Amino acid sequence: EAGPNVGLALRTWPGEHVVKCLLAYHPDDDLALREEQLRSLVTLADACNRTGHELLVEVIPPRDMPAQANTLARAMQQIYAIGVWPDWWKLPPPLEPAAWQHINAVIVEHDIHCRGVLLLGLEASEDHLAQGFRAAAGQPLCKGFAVGRSLFADAAAGWFAGTLGDAGVIDQVATRYKRLIHLWCEAQATPTSRTLSRKEA
Repeated sequence: EAGPNVGLALRTWPGEHVVKCLLAYHPDDDLALREEQLRSLVTLADACNRTGHELLVEVIPPRDMPAQANTLARAMQQIYAIGVWPDWWKLPPPLEPAAWQHINAVIVEHDIHCRGVLLLGLEASEDHLAQGFRAAAGQPLCKGFAVGRSLFADAAAGWFAGTLGDAGVIDQVATRYKRLIHLWCEAQATPTSRTLSRKEA
């Protein structure tokens, strides 16, 4: 929102705050569009480096464009190629083992100090999120999930419609969050995840 003055804006942020940048980005987008987005990302990354803030880059390929197992990794590769090394990545949950292999490979190649990957939600159902959690089980670079709208979208809609009060919103969001934490922990406890973790070790 601060545009080219983002560095000045970040100076007012507490040091422990993480800067999040969402990119609706596909590695096969029109070159001019990609270059414009990447220039803006370089500006933001430089500002984060100057102020000491960690940078989280969220990559969401447009749904109307083709997606292969290496689509996310190719997008990440293009971002690394311009000299941007995010502290965190936030990605749609890859469901194919090959996609995770590509993601792990590109991070290990470019930034062994990367803090890791968080899974996003995009208002997905709990069943779909659970599927993504299971696919991520045992992936050493996957550190958790951040799925805001999947937690609060229904509750917010009820509140705005007047069918749900403040206490109801809190209860619904808390209940859903507990279920997602349970699904995450359940996925991490599977024999497959333990086997993958031992292999990485």
